[in-house]
Amino acid sequence: MRTKALGAAVLPFLFMSGMVSAQDHRCEAPDAYVEPYYKATRAGLSLRTNKSLDILIISSAPSQTRIGDKLRSYPMFLETALKERLPKYEFRVGVHTEARKTLKEILAALPQTLEKSNPSLVILQTGTVEAINGVDPDKYERKLEKAVEIIRKSGADVIFVNPQFSPRTSFVTNSGSMNDRIRRVASYADVPLFNRYDIMRHWSENEAFDFTALKNDGTFEAVHRCLGRVLAEFISRAASFSEIAKLPQ
Repeated sequence: MRTKALGAAVLPFLFMSGMVSAQDHRCEAPDAYVEPYYKATRAGLSLRTNKSLDILIISSAPSQTRIGDKLRSYPMFLETALKERLPKYEFRVGVHTEARKTLKEILAALPQTLEKSNPSLVILQTGTVEAINGVDPDKYERKLEKAVEIIRKSGADVIFVNPQFSPRTSFVTNSGSMNDRIRRVASYADVPLFNRYDIMRHWSENEAFDFTALKNDGTFEAVHRCLGRVLAEFISRAASFSEIAKLPQ
């Protein structure tokens, strides 16, 4: 169990101009995937009153903060992309990992985690471990409801991120059932859902990325760079960046 703040660690990874222009087209996704149905009002309020936003990503992935000679994942690119959208505002993206643990296991320490980090926006990346382990969807749905309750009680907004798409593993997991439950809770609890699964499936079907490739050909970081940029756009709409940008500085 660990929580890391990215902060200045992201700065050395600013995009090279040639690389950005060459890869931007692969990040394209239908507008429906970046238009949240619900707003992140508390995140917007933090930007309006403090000119800053603390975001905490809660994940069961083994690592989301690889740096140095290791692969970089979407949280690092997310922070940079957010700063590009509102340059005069401060964004801090932290990651709390509970490697390979189910949401049920994560919930026990969630209040303490939120108290320590004090975020205004929590991105709950969820469903993968449950799909792999065959967790009962009904029980998982109840845990999602509890997670939303705990996060909102702490004073933060919550955004769901569902499992990633993989043509190599989707047929051996019940990710479809987990995605259904995530969508359902998002709908009746008014939670913005970043549909990572369908975005990645769209990229796969349109041959933007080959998710069947196992070789280290740069695909991992390219995909995560795109996810970070698309998620930043999703957050900017949920928190009304366009209105905030018009405020007197």
